[in-house]
Amino acid sequence: MQRRNFLGAVAAGLGLLAVPRDSRADASQQRFLLIVFAQGAWDVTFALDPKRAPGCDVPAGTVTSYGGGIKVLTDPSRPAVGNFFAANASRCAVVNGLWIGSVAHAPARIRVLTGTRSERNPDVGAIFAASAAEKQPALPLPYVDLGGGAYAGPLASVMGRVGSTNQLVTLIDRKKAFRGSSAGLVLADEEQAALAEFSARRAGVAAQASGGAAVASYASSLGRAATLRRDPKLRGMSVGKATTLAQQGALAVELFRGGVASAAYLDSRLDWDTHDDIADQGTSHEQLFSELTEISNKLAAAGLLERTTVAVLSEFSRTPKLNDQAQPGKDHWPVTSALLFGGGVRAGTYGATDDGLGALRVRMDDGT
Repeated sequence: MQRRNFLGAVAAGLGLLAVPRDSRADASQQRFLLIVFAQGAWDVTFALDPKRAPGCDVPAGTVTSYGGGIKVLTDPSRPAVGNFFAANASRCAVVNGLWIGSVAHAPARIRVLTGTRSERNPDVGAIFAASAAEKQPALPLPYVDLGGGAYAGPLASVMGRVGSTNQLVTLIDRKKAFRGSSAGLVLADEEQAALAEFSARRAGVAAQASGGAAVASYASSLGRAATLRRDPKLRGMSVGKATTLAQQGALAVELFRGGVASAAYLDSRLDWDTHDDIADQGTSHEQLFSELTEISNKLAAAGLLERTTVAVLSEFSRTPKLNDQAQPGKDHWPVTSALLFGGGVRAGTYGATDDGLGALRVRMDDGT
């Protein structure tokens, strides 16, 4: 980028701090990405990759077939699993046999989300949101991290971590961050304008002293913060818990519907790391699919389901066989599955594992 073009970009980004504008992007044609992460590692034999072989210790249930060749393990003790696929199978893709190459939680999570081994690289949500921000500069918060596990890397200017108690509200309206009569530091319009002018001058100096892209992206993020603060709908939101997956999903749908964000990261907040008491996997699967159904219904009610792709991921799976704990569980296994549903998803099952839950190679000549 030439120096004069860079300085112009900085000025344009910082100009958002002083020039009133509508913070809402036009959501009529926008596409959205919702990432749901089951942190802790699910046992894929409980639903997405059912097994009936001596090589695997598997839960009770019936292998149920749905449209598009999807086969899922269902059981009366986990009705939400079957209910979800009965309602959504036509827009679902199950991907089995994903070999992660790690059985350590953090490295595996990085690999699943970023496709690399480094947390300094952006995850798929950040990449998607950065592309959306280029097409729709009015997006105030392209990528919102509600679950606390997203990776932005060099695309950090498009992402905001807003926490599980909807801190987004208090970041926008500082009066709501304080109890009683104290309102904290609230700047008048002329003070904001003076700070914007100062920031623009400092950005110009920084641009001349060093490389440009980082300063430009940071400047643009300040502009998006200002548009968020002027948004009357967001300022009217109340501070509340967004701890469960369903609550996170409801907030994400509202941000999508309002033209504020294009991608969101959610965490299931469930107990998946079942080294003992494997029955907890059944409880977590039931809760997960119940809340996924709620999210699907909210997207549909908002008219967004056909334009939103939901990716449900976990860092790896559990071993085929139970361990020898007093209450047996399963340990870490470097193969996992993924579930995608919603808009742009070609229904079906992709990939496979053998009877011992080993990942099968993909044939590069024909894709099988």
